[in-house]
Amino acid sequence: MLRSGRQQFIVALAWWSLCSAMLIGVGTQPAAAGPVASFDDVEFWVGTGSNRAVVAIEWLTGTTERTTLAWGFRWDGAATGQTLLNAVVTADPRLFAKSGGFGGGLGSSLYGLGYDDGDGAFALDDGTTFNEAGIAQVSGPADRAQAVDPADYYNEGWFRGFWNYGYSHTNPFAGGSWTASQVGMSSRVLQDGDWESWAYHPAVNQAGFQQFADNPFAAPAPAIVGSADFNGDGGVDGADFLAWQRGYGITTGAELNQGDANGDGGVDAADLQWWRDAFSQATTPPAAISAAAVPEPTSLGLALMAFAAAAVRRRINRIHGTLAWKHPTR
Repeated sequence: MLRSGRQQFIVALAWWSLCSAMLIGVGTQPAAAGPVASFDDVEFWVGTGSNRAVVAIEWLTGTTERTTLAWGFRWDGAATGQTLLNAVVTADPRLFAKSGGFGGGLGSSLYGLGYDDGDGAFALDDGTTFNEAGIAQVSGPADRAQAVDPADYYNEGWFRGFWNYGYSHTNPFAGGSWTASQVGMSSRVLQDGDWESWAYHPAVNQAGFQQFADNPFAAPAPAIVGSADFNGDGGVDGADFLAWQRGYGITTGAELNQGDANGDGGVDAADLQWWRDAFSQATTPPAAISAAAVPEPTSLGLALMAFAAAAVRRRINRIHGTLAWKHPTR
């Protein structure tokens, strides 16, 4: 249906208003990731069983940014630190690891850990190839490769920096204390209630062996099919509407982060209805957006949305860092 110039302007204005509201509403704290002071604060759990352990990974020290994330692991029987980290890397589509080893899983030597910013395009400047689990196995030590995308987190080292491995049998944030592991992750047997720490230090020195994960935040679990949380930040808001709008019109092969809420491979009015229903639980949807009147982008609307989307992207990258969800594309 063709719209008059006035109708086009109203639709474009509605989009811009929604985008502006979203920009104002983005705070300094990612919605899906709160501070972790106990096991109860962990959001992303992997595995099943009666035993529990948490691993915290710290990419940067001395900063107020959320550069330490925590995941949980459940198991029965015997497990090692290697079992835990391998399971977490495999389960989280944003998390990547480079190690020395063979057989498809993590090897005994950990060289690098990375976390994608949510665009699904994680890559290193040395051409490292990651397998479907997000693990790269190399034959020798690796030092100082960097993420191609500066918004992604990645640190690696062996001779010129390293990942210090530590643990605590009791909560290190409630009276317990970290201890540097005297054995590698493949040899350290997990106990129920353990905390594991991986913290990167830019130099190989004694200070690095006393550096442990600090001020962790819960790694957000990826959104699932049947959700309107298209960007996986734990909330349904204007950013998710923008994701739907960008994907609108795809008829086959669409993914959740493109706006396919119901998993049918297309992005259409039905997916917008998913977004409307979820959005209405928290706030009143803008009147200009309805399933009965699917937006038809105009040149004015596209220009406004492009500007807003670019601003949103810059702000999310700056505030959320790597906490945006990456749809599995490995």
